[in-house]
Amino acid sequence: MVRSLAALTFALALLPACGPAQEPVTPEGGGESAPKEPAAEEKKPAEEAPAAEAKPEGEAPAAEAKAPERKPAEAKALSESESLAKEIIKGGGRRIGWSASKKLFVVPMEKRTESTGSLDIHFYGEDGQSRDPMRVCQPGECEEHLDEKVAEVLPKLAQKLEEGQFVAIRSIGWPDNRDELDVSSLSMKLKWSKGKIEGVKEGQKPVAFTAAGGKLDISALKAIYVVPDSKLLGVFGTPSKPGFVQTFHVVKMP
Repeated sequence: MVRSLAALTFALALLPACGPAQEPVTPEGGGESAPKEPAAEEKKPAEEAPAAEAKPEGEAPAAEAKAPERKPAEAKALSESESLAKEIIKGGGRRIGWSASKKLFVVPMEKRTESTGSLDIHFYGEDGQSRDPMRVCQPGECEEHLDEKVAEVLPKLAQKLEEGQFVAIRSIGWPDNRDELDVSSLSMKLKWSKGKIEGVKEGQKPVAFTAAGGKLDISALKAIYVVPDSKLLGVFGTPSKPGFVQTFHVVKMP
């Protein structure tokens, strides 16, 4: 009996060792899907010093800023008298002057030979006579020192024009080889024939214009100047004799 009990006890002790082996239980969260242990934090590089404040695009640093560009000094504006004086001297007759108070024309008179020339300013009265001429340049000076001479005469002529209240009159060019011209400001047609000027209005007979001081000693008309509010007409023409480039005449309308 005792012997049987001991054998039973021995058999029971052997049962766990002889049973089927159990697979090891994987702890929850283990295996390949288990999170790895966090690696040691990577050391960040030392923080860099803050960069200089960015400038707006296109804005130069104060030290490099460009100074504002300087504009050339503006030329002094010419007065009406100065402008007219310059035009009379250098314009060749495109504009002349007229003074209603003094009844005077002021015109350029150029004399030229094959090699040289001179330039004067003449004042013509209603009688067609020249008075108080002003010399701009004499032969030899006009070619070499014209600008200097003009600079000398210009202020004097401008002052005279200002004092005499001269106004500008623009030329009306007379076409070459023509004997008549419609002049709208006179509401008539002018005819040139044999040294005489006639005015013709539609439906009326021609009327003769009278040259102050005698006959128009010219071979052709070059330009006329209509004087406002007056019966006077200024005329530039090609002289019959060589010498002056053009001569000026005062013509009276009826």
